[in-house]
Amino acid sequence: MTAVLGGSDRRYKLTIFVVCLVVYLGVGWWLQVRHGYIMGDTLSRVASTQAVLFSRDPHLAALGFIFTPVAAMVQIPVVWLSPLLPDITARAFSGTIMSALFMSGAAVQLYSMGADRGLPRGYSLTITALFALNPMIVFYGSNGMSEAPFLFFMVWAVRRLMLWMVDDDVHHLITAGGVAMGLAYLTRYDALATVAAAGVIVGATTYLRARSAPRVRRMLMDMLIVSGPGVAAFLGWAAAGWLITGEAFAQFTSQYGNAAIMEQSGAVAPSTTEAIGFAATCMMLLAPTLLPLALWTVMQRWGRPNWQMMIVPLGMFGAVLAFQALSYAQGSTFGFLRFFIIAIPMAATLALLGVPDGALAPAKRPGKYAPVGAAAVPVRRSPATHVAVAATLAIGIPVTVAGMTQPDYAPQEYGLVAVLAPDPDDVSERAATEQRIARTFGTERRIAAYLETLDLPDSSVITDTVYGFGIIAASSRPKTFVIPSDPDFTEVLNDPSGHGVRYLLSVPPTGRGTSDALNLRYPTLYETGAEVATLELEIPNDGDGQPDWRLYRVDQTTG
Repeated sequence: MTAVLGGSDRRYKLTIFVVCLVVYLGVGWWLQVRHGYIMGDTLSRVASTQAVLFSRDPHLAALGFIFTPVAAMVQIPVVWLSPLLPDITARAFSGTIMSALFMSGAAVQLYSMGADRGLPRGYSLTITALFALNPMIVFYGSNGMSEAPFLFFMVWAVRRLMLWMVDDDVHHLITAGGVAMGLAYLTRYDALATVAAAGVIVGATTYLRARSAPRVRRMLMDMLIVSGPGVAAFLGWAAAGWLITGEAFAQFTSQYGNAAIMEQSGAVAPSTTEAIGFAATCMMLLAPTLLPLALWTVMQRWGRPNWQMMIVPLGMFGAVLAFQALSYAQGSTFGFLRFFIIAIPMAATLALLGVPDGALAPAKRPGKYAPVGAAAVPVRRSPATHVAVAATLAIGIPVTVAGMTQPDYAPQEYGLVAVLAPDPDDVSERAATEQRIARTFGTERRIAAYLETLDLPDSSVITDTVYGFGIIAASSRPKTFVIPSDPDFTEVLNDPSGHGVRYLLSVPPTGRGTSDALNLRYPTLYETGAEVATLELEIPNDGDGQPDWRLYRVDQTTG
Protein backbone atom coordinates (compact mmCIF):
# COMPACT_ATOMS: atom_id res chain seq x y z
CA MET A 1 0.00 0.00 0.00
CA THR A 2 2.83 2.40 0.90
CA ALA A 3 4.49 1.78 -2.44
CA VAL A 4 1.22 2.44 -4.29
CA LEU A 5 0.62 5.68 -2.41
CA GLY A 6 4.24 6.69 -2.95
CA GLY A 7 3.92 6.14 -6.68
CA SER A 8 0.69 8.12 -6.73
CA ASP A 9 2.33 11.00 -4.87
CA ARG A 10 5.19 11.03 -7.35
CA ARG A 11 2.70 11.34 -10.20
CA TYR A 12 0.99 14.25 -8.45
CA LYS A 13 4.30 15.97 -7.82
CA LEU A 14 5.34 15.53 -11.43
CA THR A 15 1.99 16.89 -12.59
CA ILE A 16 2.30 19.93 -10.32
CA PHE A 17 5.80 20.59 -11.60
CA VAL A 18 4.87 20.29 -15.26
CA VAL A 19 1.69 22.38 -14.99
CA CYS A 20 3.46 25.16 -13.08
CA LEU A 21 6.40 25.06 -15.49
CA VAL A 22 4.13 25.47 -18.51
CA VAL A 23 2.27 28.36 -16.87
CA TYR A 24 5.40 30.22 -15.80
CA LEU A 25 7.18 29.70 -19.12
CA GLY A 26 4.08 30.87 -20.97
CA VAL A 27 3.73 34.00 -18.85
CA GLY A 28 7.44 34.74 -19.19
CA TRP A 29 7.36 34.39 -22.96
CA TRP A 30 4.26 36.60 -23.17
CA LEU A 31 5.73 39.33 -20.96
CA GLN A 32 9.37 39.34 -22.02
CA VAL A 33 9.52 38.08 -25.60
CA ARG A 34 6.22 39.37 -26.89
CA HIS A 35 5.85 42.60 -24.90
CA GLY A 36 9.43 43.35 -23.83
CA TYR A 37 8.54 43.69 -20.14
CA ILE A 38 11.94 42.78 -18.67
CA MET A 39 13.27 43.37 -15.16
CA GLY A 40 16.61 45.14 -15.00
CA ASP A 41 18.27 42.68 -12.62
CA THR A 42 17.13 39.80 -14.84
CA LEU A 43 18.73 41.27 -17.95
CA SER A 44 21.87 42.19 -16.01
CA ARG A 45 22.32 38.58 -14.88
CA VAL A 46 21.75 37.34 -18.42
CA ALA A 47 24.40 39.73 -19.73
CA SER A 48 26.83 38.48 -17.07
CA THR A 49 26.12 34.88 -18.02
CA GLN A 50 26.62 35.76 -21.68
CA ALA A 51 30.02 37.26 -20.78
CA VAL A 52 31.06 33.94 -19.25
CA LEU A 53 30.62 32.25 -22.63
CA PHE A 54 30.87 34.82 -25.41
CA SER A 55 32.78 37.90 -24.23
CA ARG A 56 36.24 38.87 -25.49
CA ASP A 57 37.72 36.94 -22.56
CA PRO A 58 35.28 34.19 -21.50
CA HIS A 59 35.76 33.18 -17.85
CA LEU A 60 33.54 32.21 -14.95
CA ALA A 61 34.46 35.25 -12.85
CA ALA A 62 32.68 37.39 -15.46
CA LEU A 63 29.52 36.56 -13.50
CA GLY A 64 30.67 39.30 -11.14
CA PHE A 65 30.43 39.59 -7.38
CA ILE A 66 27.60 42.08 -6.94
CA PHE A 67 24.94 39.39 -7.15
CA THR A 68 25.44 35.98 -5.59
CA PRO A 69 26.05 33.48 -8.40
CA VAL A 70 23.39 30.75 -8.42
CA ALA A 71 20.64 32.57 -10.37
CA ALA A 72 23.11 33.45 -13.15
CA MET A 73 25.27 30.34 -13.11
CA VAL A 74 22.42 27.91 -13.72
CA GLN A 75 21.56 29.84 -16.91
CA ILE A 76 24.89 28.99 -18.56
CA PRO A 77 23.62 25.90 -20.46
CA VAL A 78 20.64 27.85 -21.83
CA VAL A 79 22.63 30.96 -22.76
CA TRP A 80 25.02 28.67 -24.66
CA LEU A 81 22.14 28.24 -27.15
CA SER A 82 21.63 31.98 -27.65
CA PRO A 83 23.45 32.14 -31.02
CA LEU A 84 20.66 29.90 -32.33
CA LEU A 85 17.82 31.56 -30.37
CA PRO A 86 18.70 35.25 -29.83
CA ASP A 87 15.71 35.96 -27.57
CA ILE A 88 17.35 33.78 -24.92
CA THR A 89 19.60 36.75 -24.13
CA ALA A 90 18.07 39.72 -25.99
CA ARG A 91 14.73 39.21 -24.22
CA ALA A 92 16.21 37.48 -21.16
CA PHE A 93 14.24 34.29 -21.77
CA SER A 94 17.03 32.25 -20.18
CA GLY A 95 16.05 34.00 -16.96
CA THR A 96 12.45 32.91 -17.46
CA ILE A 97 13.53 29.30 -17.88
CA MET A 98 15.59 29.51 -14.69
CA SER A 99 12.88 31.05 -12.53
CA ALA A 100 10.14 28.81 -13.94
CA LEU A 101 12.08 25.67 -13.04
CA PHE A 102 12.80 26.84 -9.51
CA MET A 103 9.32 28.17 -8.75
CA SER A 104 7.77 24.96 -10.04
CA GLY A 105 10.08 23.11 -7.67
CA ALA A 106 8.94 25.33 -4.81
CA ALA A 107 5.33 24.37 -5.52
CA VAL A 108 6.29 20.68 -5.41
CA GLN A 109 8.08 21.17 -2.08
CA LEU A 110 5.03 22.89 -0.64
CA TYR A 111 2.75 20.06 -1.73
CA SER A 112 5.21 17.60 -0.22
CA MET A 113 4.80 19.27 3.17
CA GLY A 114 1.19 18.16 3.18
CA ALA A 115 1.99 14.72 1.80
CA ASP A 116 4.65 14.18 4.48
CA ARG A 117 2.03 14.70 7.15
CA GLY A 118 -0.72 12.64 5.58
CA LEU A 119 -3.07 15.55 4.94
CA PRO A 120 -6.03 15.00 2.61
CA ARG A 121 -4.69 15.19 -0.92
CA GLY A 122 -7.38 17.64 -2.03
CA TYR A 123 -6.41 20.02 0.74
CA SER A 124 -2.70 19.82 -0.05
CA LEU A 125 -3.44 20.45 -3.72
CA THR A 126 -5.65 23.42 -2.85
CA ILE A 127 -3.01 25.10 -0.70
CA THR A 128 -0.38 24.39 -3.36
CA ALA A 129 -2.58 25.96 -6.04
CA LEU A 130 -3.21 29.05 -3.89
CA PHE A 131 0.54 29.42 -3.56
CA ALA A 132 1.51 28.64 -7.15
CA LEU A 133 -1.17 30.88 -8.69
CA ASN A 134 -0.66 33.84 -6.42
CA PRO A 135 0.04 36.74 -8.84
CA MET A 136 3.38 37.60 -7.22
CA ILE A 137 4.46 33.96 -7.42
CA VAL A 138 3.38 33.75 -11.07
CA PHE A 139 5.22 36.97 -11.92
CA TYR A 140 8.45 36.05 -10.14
CA GLY A 141 8.23 32.49 -11.37
CA SER A 142 8.35 33.84 -14.92
CA ASN A 143 10.53 36.96 -14.93
CA GLY A 144 14.01 35.55 -14.24
CA MET A 145 14.65 37.28 -10.92
CA SER A 146 16.33 35.62 -7.93
CA GLU A 147 13.10 35.29 -5.93
CA ALA A 148 12.22 31.94 -7.51
CA PRO A 149 15.41 30.03 -6.60
CA PHE A 150 15.44 31.69 -3.19
CA LEU A 151 11.89 30.55 -2.43
CA PHE A 152 12.67 27.05 -3.68
CA PHE A 153 15.68 26.64 -1.40
CA MET A 154 13.86 28.20 1.54
CA VAL A 155 10.75 26.02 1.24
CA TRP A 156 12.94 22.96 0.75
CA ALA A 157 14.97 23.77 3.88
CA VAL A 158 11.86 24.43 5.97
CA ARG A 159 10.24 21.20 4.85
CA ARG A 160 13.28 19.08 5.73
CA LEU A 161 13.73 20.72 9.13
CA MET A 162 10.05 20.14 9.90
CA LEU A 163 10.64 16.46 9.18
CA TRP A 164 13.73 16.50 11.40
CA MET A 165 11.61 17.85 14.24
CA VAL A 166 9.52 14.68 13.97
CA ASP A 167 12.01 11.90 13.27
CA ASP A 168 15.43 13.34 14.25
CA ASP A 169 16.94 12.00 11.02
CA VAL A 170 20.32 13.67 10.55
CA HIS A 171 19.94 13.39 6.78
CA HIS A 172 17.28 16.11 6.98
CA LEU A 173 19.78 18.40 8.67
CA ILE A 174 22.36 17.66 6.00
CA THR A 175 19.90 18.39 3.19
CA ALA A 176 18.44 21.51 4.79
CA GLY A 177 21.76 23.02 5.85
CA GLY A 178 24.37 21.46 3.60
CA VAL A 179 22.40 21.91 0.40
CA ALA A 180 19.29 24.08 0.65
CA MET A 181 20.46 26.90 2.92
CA GLY A 182 23.98 26.97 1.54
CA LEU A 183 22.57 27.46 -1.96
CA ALA A 184 19.97 29.90 -0.64
CA TYR A 185 22.79 32.18 0.52
CA LEU A 186 24.47 31.88 -2.88
CA THR A 187 21.16 33.04 -4.32
CA ARG A 188 20.22 35.90 -1.99
CA TYR A 189 22.16 37.58 0.82
CA ASP A 190 19.13 37.63 3.14
CA ALA A 191 19.43 33.84 3.51
CA LEU A 192 22.13 34.54 6.08
CA ALA A 193 19.33 35.44 8.53
CA THR A 194 17.66 32.08 8.07
CA VAL A 195 20.99 30.25 8.43
CA ALA A 196 21.33 31.86 11.86
CA ALA A 197 17.70 31.14 12.76
CA ALA A 198 18.05 27.48 11.78
CA GLY A 199 21.13 27.14 13.97
CA VAL A 200 19.28 28.55 16.97
CA ILE A 201 16.20 26.36 16.39
CA VAL A 202 18.18 23.16 15.89
CA GLY A 203 20.59 23.90 18.71
CA ALA A 204 17.83 24.57 21.25
CA THR A 205 15.85 21.51 20.13
CA THR A 206 18.82 19.16 20.37
CA TYR A 207 19.81 20.53 23.79
CA LEU A 208 16.30 19.96 25.16
CA ARG A 209 16.03 16.51 23.61
CA ALA A 210 19.40 15.27 24.87
CA ARG A 211 18.57 14.74 28.51
CA SER A 212 21.97 13.31 29.34
CA ALA A 213 25.56 14.36 28.75
CA PRO A 214 27.19 15.36 26.50
CA ARG A 215 24.29 17.72 25.68
CA VAL A 216 26.42 20.67 24.64
CA ARG A 217 28.57 18.61 22.26
CA ARG A 218 25.48 17.16 20.58
CA MET A 219 23.93 20.58 20.35
CA LEU A 220 27.04 22.08 18.73
CA MET A 221 27.34 19.18 16.32
CA ASP A 222 23.77 19.59 15.04
CA MET A 223 24.21 23.34 14.80
CA LEU A 224 27.37 22.84 12.76
CA ILE A 225 25.60 20.42 10.41
CA VAL A 226 22.67 22.74 9.72
CA SER A 227 24.34 26.17 9.75
CA GLY A 228 27.98 25.37 8.98
CA PRO A 229 27.53 25.10 5.18
CA GLY A 230 25.70 28.42 5.07
CA VAL A 231 28.50 30.09 7.00
CA ALA A 232 31.04 28.39 4.72
CA ALA A 233 29.17 29.73 1.67
CA PHE A 234 29.25 33.21 3.21
CA LEU A 235 32.99 33.05 3.90
CA GLY A 236 33.81 31.31 0.61
CA TRP A 237 31.95 33.84 -1.52
CA ALA A 238 33.54 36.72 0.37
CA ALA A 239 37.01 35.18 -0.05
CA ALA A 240 36.47 34.60 -3.78
CA GLY A 241 35.37 38.20 -4.25
CA TRP A 242 38.34 39.53 -2.31
CA LEU A 243 40.88 37.40 -4.18
CA ILE A 244 39.55 38.33 -7.61
CA THR A 245 38.30 41.90 -7.20
CA GLY A 246 39.88 43.07 -3.95
CA GLU A 247 36.41 43.52 -2.38
CA ALA A 248 35.01 40.86 -0.07
CA PHE A 249 31.49 42.31 -0.03
CA ALA A 250 31.07 44.02 -3.39
CA GLN A 251 27.31 44.34 -2.94
CA PHE A 252 28.00 46.82 -0.16
CA THR A 253 31.37 48.36 -1.09
CA SER A 254 31.60 48.36 -4.89
CA GLN A 255 30.67 51.35 -7.04
CA TYR A 256 28.16 48.99 -8.66
CA GLY A 257 26.74 47.68 -5.36
CA ASN A 258 23.41 48.30 -3.71
CA ALA A 259 24.72 50.88 -1.24
CA ALA A 260 26.34 52.87 -4.05
CA ILE A 261 23.18 52.69 -6.17
CA MET A 262 21.10 54.06 -3.32
CA GLU A 263 23.53 56.91 -2.78
CA GLN A 264 23.68 57.70 -6.50
CA SER A 265 19.88 57.70 -6.77
CA GLY A 266 19.52 60.04 -3.81
CA ALA A 267 17.59 57.54 -1.68
CA VAL A 268 17.12 58.60 1.94
CA ALA A 269 16.91 56.09 4.78
CA PRO A 270 13.43 56.09 6.32
CA SER A 271 12.77 56.62 9.98
CA THR A 272 12.25 53.56 12.14
CA THR A 273 8.51 54.20 12.25
CA GLU A 274 8.30 54.60 8.48
CA ALA A 275 10.35 51.44 7.91
CA ILE A 276 8.18 49.37 10.24
CA GLY A 277 5.05 50.72 8.62
CA PHE A 278 6.35 50.02 5.11
CA ALA A 279 7.42 46.46 5.97
CA ALA A 280 4.11 45.74 7.70
CA THR A 281 2.15 47.10 4.75
CA CYS A 282 4.12 45.00 2.26
CA MET A 283 3.49 41.87 4.33
CA MET A 284 -0.20 42.72 4.52
CA LEU A 285 -0.37 43.22 0.75
CA LEU A 286 1.32 39.87 0.10
CA ALA A 287 -0.21 37.79 2.88
CA PRO A 288 -2.97 39.77 4.63
CA THR A 289 -4.02 36.79 6.74
CA LEU A 290 -0.51 35.84 7.84
CA LEU A 291 -1.02 36.88 11.46
CA PRO A 292 -4.40 35.13 11.88
CA LEU A 293 -2.96 31.98 10.31
CA ALA A 294 0.03 32.11 12.65
CA LEU A 295 -2.17 32.55 15.72
CA TRP A 296 -4.51 29.78 14.60
CA THR A 297 -1.62 27.41 13.97
CA VAL A 298 -0.14 28.08 17.41
CA MET A 299 -3.52 27.51 19.05
CA GLN A 300 -4.09 24.25 17.17
CA ARG A 301 -0.63 22.75 17.70
CA TRP A 302 0.67 23.98 21.03
CA GLY A 303 1.24 21.08 23.39
CA ARG A 304 -0.03 18.49 20.91
CA PRO A 305 1.98 15.76 19.17
CA ASN A 306 4.66 17.17 16.85
CA TRP A 307 3.89 20.73 17.91
CA GLN A 308 7.58 21.61 17.41
CA MET A 309 7.10 21.58 13.63
CA MET A 310 5.48 25.02 13.71
CA ILE A 311 8.63 26.59 15.16
CA VAL A 312 10.51 26.01 11.90
CA PRO A 313 8.47 28.17 9.48
CA LEU A 314 7.82 30.82 12.13
CA GLY A 315 11.52 31.12 12.91
CA MET A 316 13.08 30.70 9.47
CA PHE A 317 10.63 32.60 7.29
CA GLY A 318 10.22 35.17 10.04
CA ALA A 319 13.98 35.74 10.14
CA VAL A 320 14.00 36.69 6.45
CA LEU A 321 11.12 39.14 6.94
CA ALA A 322 12.86 40.69 9.94
CA PHE A 323 16.13 40.95 7.98
CA GLN A 324 14.41 42.77 5.13
CA ALA A 325 12.62 45.16 7.47
CA LEU A 326 15.90 45.94 9.28
CA SER A 327 17.78 46.42 6.00
CA TYR A 328 15.18 48.89 4.77
CA ALA A 329 15.22 50.73 8.10
CA GLN A 330 19.01 51.08 7.88
CA GLY A 331 18.80 52.42 4.32
CA SER A 332 20.81 49.54 2.84
CA THR A 333 18.06 48.34 0.50
CA PHE A 334 15.22 49.76 -1.55
CA GLY A 335 11.56 49.70 -0.60
CA PHE A 336 10.41 46.96 -2.97
CA LEU A 337 7.37 44.76 -2.42
CA ARG A 338 9.24 41.74 -3.76
CA PHE A 339 11.71 41.78 -0.89
CA PHE A 340 8.91 40.52 1.39
CA ILE A 341 7.69 37.78 -0.96
CA ILE A 342 8.69 35.09 1.57
CA ALA A 343 5.46 35.99 3.40
CA ILE A 344 3.52 34.06 0.74
CA PRO A 345 5.10 30.60 1.27
CA MET A 346 5.10 31.32 5.01
CA ALA A 347 1.32 31.79 4.97
CA ALA A 348 0.87 28.67 2.82
CA THR A 349 3.03 26.59 5.17
CA LEU A 350 1.06 27.79 8.19
CA ALA A 351 -2.15 26.84 6.36
CA LEU A 352 -0.79 23.30 6.02
CA LEU A 353 0.09 23.24 9.70
CA GLY A 354 -3.23 24.73 10.80
CA VAL A 355 -5.17 21.48 10.29
CA PRO A 356 -4.78 18.14 12.12
CA ASP A 357 -2.06 15.73 11.02
CA GLY A 358 -2.92 12.50 9.32
CA ALA A 359 -0.65 9.47 9.35
CA LEU A 360 2.85 10.86 9.03
CA ALA A 361 5.15 9.30 6.47
CA PRO A 362 7.28 6.66 8.23
CA ALA A 363 10.82 7.79 8.96
CA LYS A 364 13.42 6.03 6.84
CA ARG A 365 16.24 6.53 9.35
CA PRO A 366 14.77 7.74 12.67
CA GLY A 367 17.29 9.31 15.00
CA LYS A 368 17.97 8.65 18.64
CA TYR A 369 15.62 11.38 19.80
CA ALA A 370 12.70 10.68 17.48
CA PRO A 371 9.55 11.20 19.58
CA VAL A 372 7.74 7.99 20.37
CA GLY A 373 4.61 7.55 18.30
CA ALA A 374 5.53 10.26 15.81
CA ALA A 375 4.89 8.12 12.76
CA ALA A 376 1.12 8.08 13.10
CA VAL A 377 -1.30 10.31 14.99
CA PRO A 378 -4.98 9.35 15.22
CA VAL A 379 -7.10 12.44 14.52
CA ARG A 380 -10.67 13.43 13.96
CA ARG A 381 -10.84 15.44 10.78
CA SER A 382 -13.33 18.23 10.29
CA PRO A 383 -13.85 19.31 6.68
CA ALA A 384 -15.04 22.68 7.94
CA THR A 385 -11.61 23.40 9.40
CA HIS A 386 -9.89 22.65 6.10
CA VAL A 387 -12.32 24.82 4.17
CA ALA A 388 -12.00 27.71 6.62
CA VAL A 389 -8.18 27.68 6.64
CA ALA A 390 -7.96 27.43 2.84
CA ALA A 391 -10.47 30.27 2.46
CA THR A 392 -8.42 32.38 4.86
CA LEU A 393 -5.32 31.84 2.73
CA ALA A 394 -7.26 32.57 -0.48
CA ILE A 395 -8.11 36.07 0.74
CA GLY A 396 -4.52 37.01 -0.03
CA ILE A 397 -4.85 36.69 -3.80
CA PRO A 398 -7.18 39.67 -4.53
CA VAL A 399 -5.34 41.76 -1.94
CA THR A 400 -2.01 41.00 -3.64
CA VAL A 401 -3.48 41.89 -7.03
CA ALA A 402 -4.45 45.28 -5.63
CA GLY A 403 -1.07 45.68 -3.91
CA MET A 404 0.84 45.08 -7.13
CA THR A 405 -0.83 48.17 -8.65
CA GLN A 406 0.45 50.52 -5.91
CA PRO A 407 3.56 52.39 -7.12
CA ASP A 408 4.52 53.43 -3.60
CA TYR A 409 4.94 49.79 -2.58
CA ALA A 410 5.30 47.95 -5.89
CA PRO A 411 7.43 50.20 -8.15
CA GLN A 412 8.67 47.18 -10.08
CA GLU A 413 5.26 45.57 -10.58
CA TYR A 414 2.66 48.27 -11.16
CA GLY A 415 3.79 48.79 -14.75
CA LEU A 416 2.19 45.41 -15.55
CA VAL A 417 -1.07 47.30 -15.93
CA ALA A 418 0.20 48.72 -19.23
CA VAL A 419 0.58 45.17 -20.55
CA LEU A 420 -2.38 43.43 -18.93
CA ALA A 421 -4.97 46.20 -19.30
CA PRO A 422 -3.71 48.90 -21.67
CA ASP A 423 -5.87 52.02 -21.99
CA PRO A 424 -4.87 54.07 -25.05
CA ASP A 425 -7.17 56.91 -23.97
CA ASP A 426 -5.48 57.37 -20.59
CA VAL A 427 -3.15 60.39 -20.82
CA SER A 428 -2.29 60.63 -17.12
CA GLU A 429 1.29 60.78 -15.86
CA ARG A 430 0.87 57.40 -14.20
CA ALA A 431 -0.23 55.80 -17.48
CA ALA A 432 2.76 57.35 -19.24
CA THR A 433 5.08 55.91 -16.58
CA GLU A 434 3.49 52.48 -16.94
CA GLN A 435 4.10 52.64 -20.69
CA ARG A 436 7.75 53.59 -20.17
CA ILE A 437 8.21 50.66 -17.79
CA ALA A 438 6.64 48.30 -20.31
CA ARG A 439 9.09 49.30 -23.05
CA THR A 440 12.25 49.52 -20.91
CA PHE A 441 15.35 48.29 -22.78
CA GLY A 442 13.73 48.77 -26.17
CA THR A 443 16.15 51.62 -26.87
CA GLU A 444 19.10 49.42 -25.89
CA ARG A 445 17.98 46.73 -28.33
CA ARG A 446 17.82 49.32 -31.10
CA ILE A 447 21.34 50.52 -30.29
CA ALA A 448 22.62 46.95 -30.46
CA ALA A 449 20.92 46.48 -33.83
CA TYR A 450 22.42 49.73 -35.16
CA LEU A 451 25.94 48.77 -34.11
CA GLU A 452 25.58 45.43 -35.87
CA THR A 453 24.78 47.24 -39.12
CA LEU A 454 28.22 48.88 -38.89
CA ASP A 455 29.90 45.46 -39.20
CA LEU A 456 32.45 46.32 -36.53
CA PRO A 457 35.39 44.06 -35.64
CA ASP A 458 35.92 42.69 -32.15
CA SER A 459 36.92 45.14 -29.38
CA SER A 460 35.47 48.11 -31.24
CA VAL A 461 33.11 49.58 -28.62
CA ILE A 462 33.74 50.42 -24.97
CA THR A 463 30.80 50.52 -22.57
CA ASP A 464 30.33 50.01 -18.87
CA THR A 465 27.72 47.53 -17.70
CA VAL A 466 26.13 49.99 -15.25
CA TYR A 467 23.61 50.65 -18.01
CA GLY A 468 25.21 48.94 -21.01
CA PHE A 469 24.15 45.39 -20.09
CA GLY A 470 20.92 45.81 -22.07
CA ILE A 471 22.87 46.59 -25.23
CA ILE A 472 25.35 43.76 -24.76
CA ALA A 473 22.63 41.18 -24.03
CA ALA A 474 20.78 42.22 -27.19
CA SER A 475 23.83 41.94 -29.41
CA SER A 476 24.54 38.82 -31.44
CA ARG A 477 28.21 39.86 -31.44
CA PRO A 478 29.16 40.44 -27.78
CA LYS A 479 32.89 40.30 -28.61
CA THR A 480 32.41 43.73 -30.17
CA PHE A 481 32.29 45.25 -26.69
CA VAL A 482 35.07 45.94 -24.23
CA ILE A 483 33.49 45.61 -20.77
CA PRO A 484 34.69 45.85 -17.15
CA SER A 485 34.99 42.09 -16.68
CA ASP A 486 37.67 41.99 -19.40
CA PRO A 487 41.17 41.89 -17.82
CA ASP A 488 42.43 44.61 -20.14
CA PHE A 489 39.43 46.94 -19.70
CA THR A 490 41.35 49.66 -17.84
CA GLU A 491 44.27 49.51 -20.27
CA VAL A 492 41.98 49.83 -23.29
CA LEU A 493 39.93 52.59 -21.66
CA ASN A 494 43.06 54.62 -20.98
CA ASP A 495 44.11 54.47 -24.65
CA PRO A 496 41.09 53.58 -26.84
CA SER A 497 42.69 54.80 -30.07
CA GLY A 498 45.88 52.84 -29.50
CA HIS A 499 43.86 49.63 -29.02
CA GLY A 500 41.74 50.05 -32.13
CA VAL A 501 38.54 51.07 -30.36
CA ARG A 502 36.19 52.93 -32.68
CA TYR A 503 33.29 53.98 -30.45
CA LEU A 504 32.53 54.95 -26.86
CA LEU A 505 28.99 54.48 -25.52
CA SER A 506 28.39 57.29 -23.06
CA VAL A 507 25.67 58.05 -20.50
CA PRO A 508 25.09 61.26 -18.50
CA PRO A 509 27.36 61.61 -15.42
CA THR A 510 24.37 61.90 -13.09
CA GLY A 511 22.65 59.41 -10.80
CA ARG A 512 24.00 55.93 -11.40
CA GLY A 513 25.92 57.33 -14.34
CA THR A 514 28.42 58.81 -11.88
CA SER A 515 29.78 55.29 -11.32
CA ASP A 516 30.15 54.58 -15.05
CA ALA A 517 33.81 53.80 -15.75
CA LEU A 518 33.87 56.00 -18.87
CA ASN A 519 32.65 58.99 -16.86
CA LEU A 520 35.18 58.31 -14.12
CA ARG A 521 38.02 58.20 -16.65
CA TYR A 522 36.73 61.03 -18.89
CA PRO A 523 34.49 63.30 -16.76
CA THR A 524 33.51 65.52 -19.71
CA LEU A 525 32.95 62.70 -22.18
CA TYR A 526 29.17 62.92 -22.34
CA GLU A 527 29.16 66.68 -22.87
CA THR A 528 32.18 67.29 -25.06
CA GLY A 529 33.86 64.01 -26.01
CA ALA A 530 36.71 64.80 -23.59
CA GLU A 531 39.00 65.54 -26.55
CA VAL A 532 39.26 61.85 -27.36
CA ALA A 533 36.09 61.35 -29.40
CA THR A 534 33.58 63.10 -31.63
CA LEU A 535 29.84 62.85 -31.21
CA GLU A 536 28.31 60.70 -33.92
CA LEU A 537 24.85 59.87 -32.62
CA GLU A 538 22.55 60.88 -29.77
CA ILE A 539 19.86 58.39 -28.80
CA PRO A 540 16.99 59.56 -26.56
CA ASN A 541 15.71 56.78 -24.31
CA ASP A 542 12.01 55.97 -24.04
CA GLY A 543 12.43 53.42 -21.22
CA ASP A 544 11.75 54.07 -17.56
CA GLY A 545 14.81 54.99 -15.52
CA GLN A 546 17.16 54.51 -18.48
CA PRO A 547 19.60 57.19 -19.68
CA ASP A 548 19.85 58.98 -22.99
CA TRP A 549 22.83 57.57 -24.87
CA ARG A 550 25.52 59.26 -26.90
CA LEU A 551 27.70 57.33 -29.32
CA TYR A 552 31.13 58.91 -29.70
CA ARG A 553 33.54 58.02 -32.49
CA VAL A 554 37.10 57.76 -31.21
CA ASP A 555 39.55 60.25 -32.70
CA GLN A 556 42.24 58.02 -34.12
CA THR A 557 44.91 60.71 -33.80
CA THR A 558 44.80 60.68 -29.99
CA GLY A 559 47.11 58.56 -27.90
